[in-house]
Amino acid sequence: AGGRYRHKNDRYLAPLDPNFGGVGRALTDSEGNYMFRTIKPGPYPWRNGPNDW
Repeated sequence: AGGRYRHKNDRYLAPLDPNFGGVGRALTDSEGNYMFRTIKPGPYPWRNGPNDW
């Protein structure tokens, strides 16, 4: 929620979201089809810098 990711290079000061593990899982049907349902992420309120990845 604060824009921080579970990655060793993410040094942002925001706390990690305890309700999001950073991974997902999807089941497929017999033909291999799958579907994701998600929300559209919002914009970051600052410009990119040298530490952004």
